[in-house]
Amino acid sequence: MITRLRIRTLLVSGLLLMCSACSEPPDNYFPLDPGRYWRYEMSYQTMDGTFDGVYAVENLTAEVRDDTRHYIRRLLDGSLNYFEIRDDGILLTGREKTINLNTTNVDEQQYLFKYPLQEGTRWNEETVSKVLIKTGPPQKTEFHIRAKVELDAVIESMSDTVSVPAGRFKNCMRVSFNGKSFVNAGNYVGGTVVTIKETNWYAPGVGLVKSNRVETTTSRALDRGELTLELESYR
Repeated sequence: MITRLRIRTLLVSGLLLMCSACSEPPDNYFPLDPGRYWRYEMSYQTMDGTFDGVYAVENLTAEVRDDTRHYIRRLLDGSLNYFEIRDDGILLTGREKTINLNTTNVDEQQYLFKYPLQEGTRWNEETVSKVLIKTGPPQKTEFHIRAKVELDAVIESMSDTVSVPAGRFKNCMRVSFNGKSFVNAGNYVGGTVVTIKETNWYAPGVGLVKSNRVETTTSRALDRGELTLELESYR
């Protein structure tokens, strides 16, 4: 026969287990603890051609300012990204870049994903086009369309399997962003519709394992750009 003391012990143990589960970090799909490092193979395609490179990020020690914890990631070029874990999701709040001792800070408010982490969770974001680039004659100057586009974001799956150079990852969360906007891109291109489609895959306990972003326009003068990241190694 189970005694009252035994029942009480079982109940307390159960509550402790529940509390332990509740205390699991909400950033499981985007780890922010210091010392973590990710290296990605990068493919960057513009109208000038396709370029292969490396993209890497490292978590630094978080800072507390105004009673808010700011998580910091350092990129390969030394620039810093700042994040907050909020009740409704993980938010990129700003970027800091230093060139020739000049530091530029850019405030941003862009969610990587929102809670609850389940299929069908939706929200809206604003982004700026990044890969609509062409170097044209006669001066060989770079022309870059920077268009603001409203995106519809959705968690499409929590069970994808993704294979990248770092391995095969199961139970990945797939987050998609889609949107379009009409912009006047100037004399070189003129009025055009810019469409952005981005898909990101996050593995539990690992973070981002793959990202693909495609930007297109209705102008033949500068009609497409694409950026793909695939996880190569991590620790």
